[in-house]
Amino acid sequence: MRILVVYYLVIRTDRNTIDEHLYSFGRYAGEQCYYLNAFFGIPTYLTRIQFDLVIYHYTFTGLKWDGGPRFQAYLDRFVLLKELSGYKVAIPQDEYVNTLAVCGFFRDFGIKTVFTCLPPSEYQKVYPRELSGLEHYITVLTGYIDERALAEVARTCRPHSQRAIDIGYRARKVPFWLGRHGLIKWRLTEVFLEEAGKNGIKADLSNDYKDVFIGKDWYRFLADCRIVLGCEGGASMHDPRGEIRQRVEDYVADHPDASFEEVEKRCFPDLDGNLSLFALSPRHFEACMTRTCQALVEGEYGVVFKPGVHYVEIKKDWSNLDQVMEAIKDMERCESMAEQAYRDIVLSGKYTYRSFVREVCDHVGQVHPTPRTHPASALCPLLLLLGMRERWPVLFAPRYFLLPIFYRSRLYTVSRDALFSYLKRYNLEKEYRDLRHGHLGFTGKFVRDLVRFLGHALSRMVRAKVQGGGA
Repeated sequence: MRILVVYYLVIRTDRNTIDEHLYSFGRYAGEQCYYLNAFFGIPTYLTRIQFDLVIYHYTFTGLKWDGGPRFQAYLDRFVLLKELSGYKVAIPQDEYVNTLAVCGFFRDFGIKTVFTCLPPSEYQKVYPRELSGLEHYITVLTGYIDERALAEVARTCRPHSQRAIDIGYRARKVPFWLGRHGLIKWRLTEVFLEEAGKNGIKADLSNDYKDVFIGKDWYRFLADCRIVLGCEGGASMHDPRGEIRQRVEDYVADHPDASFEEVEKRCFPDLDGNLSLFALSPRHFEACMTRTCQALVEGEYGVVFKPGVHYVEIKKDWSNLDQVMEAIKDMERCESMAEQAYRDIVLSGKYTYRSFVREVCDHVGQVHPTPRTHPASALCPLLLLLGMRERWPVLFAPRYFLLPIFYRSRLYTVSRDALFSYLKRYNLEKEYRDLRHGHLGFTGKFVRDLVRFLGHALSRMVRAKVQGGGA
């Protein structure tokens, strides 16, 4: 079987979960597997290659984050992909916003199976068959255990008595338009910082994005913690057109200190809870791999993790914090629970990327059996070219290659932070967002709106300085 994985990345990511998920097919399918980064464009020769399976990765469907019109503009650029041969599947994530645009993509590009994080009860709500054209829905996890990472992590694990941190956690304040479920992530930090202080427990908890650990540093952090906090990912609100997101962002820009209850009342009354998307996170597997005990907010956790057996359960109303802190203080109990999770979940082999890839390939083999293809001599140069394009994109798209170089630079980091600091200081965040997302290209209207935006920015800066001088 010849497989093509279509993805979209401006720069190669340092995040373990994306890299492991994306390249799992090349590592574990045991088939001819090729990759196409759509960021560098779609080569015309691609339609001359016979593929048995085409997989659209979540980094591609993630282009929906810019909104329905911009997502469609991307798809118009990639229209050549419609002509690809083979059975087509998609593996989307973050399936709570702009899903109507994704349905249109499924229909227009001939996607027949979606491997989704949604439970069966939500399939037709998010991807109705009459809009998406889908034939099969299969629930999968957001991430799995990577065997290569497991072997490397095993060398860094230490007994709990030798770990420097009692409780560790990293999160961020997610936007209100994800619903009340999203509040739990950052509330964990606030609640347990207070509890750790009262109980004399050493904690390293943060909601600041600047404290995020990337790549191998995340595994090192976990391996230095006895306990890691956590909750299910996902959202409790469905926003099919992105309208709720827009209303919330506009309102919060004008009322930065507004509470969730106020924003809910103004922007999405009676809508929270219209979606049940509570997903098991790769973080839970990563904690298992490092033999770190987990203290998790009550949930289903994909029916993989069991409370009291694989983790210490935290009630959503925080009513059992005293019992949780007592459990955390019991080092022997926590280490035993971490070892139990390692044996039941990691060593079982059920939750590896190898098993995930096998599930995808087996499904395609059942619903779309095809004879095994072998590269004809005429196609060898095209397949070689496709492989070289993935390995050395600068040779094929030098113009696009300059952007990733800029994104990796210190100049970009400094200029980005300075820009957002400036926008916040002069209350220009909403205007900047409208400017960025309101245009599909470098048009005359964009130039006019850019001039108008710069004029507003200059006038607000001058007015602030005058008022400051007068004071």
